[in-house]
Amino acid sequence: MPRKEVVTGIAVMLISVLLISQPALSRPEYMKNFKDFPDEVKKCTLCHVQSSGYGGVNSFGADFAKIGSLTPELMQLDSDSDRFSNIEELRAGTMPGDPESYPGKKSPDFTSIIALVALGFAFILTKRKA
Repeated sequence: MPRKEVVTGIAVMLISVLLISQPALSRPEYMKNFKDFPDEVKKCTLCHVQSSGYGGVNSFGADFAKIGSLTPELMQLDSDSDRFSNIEELRAGTMPGDPESYPGKKSPDFTSIIALVALGFAFILTKRKA
């Protein structure tokens, strides 16, 4: 494999890792409410539809905005209608505004993501040679 392709492959993998592991940059005035919950929920997507915090709020964010704080009423709701209350999801480290995130559901681990990136890169390289 030529040196240029190796360098390009390494660069693509590094960029992929950096994008995947973007740190949570939430507004501290809101996140202080969630200090007792796992780090997995301390992300912009706890309340927003986009990881950047833009694009509006999800169902949990709408309920939080309507109620105004972490009240027992908010905690007992099932904002995303996945059969788990908001408090169950928060304690489990899953997102109460995402119906695809719920306690007990397995998510792809970091190794799986890197393997997918590597497969994609290998596919691109084989197509370039053909």
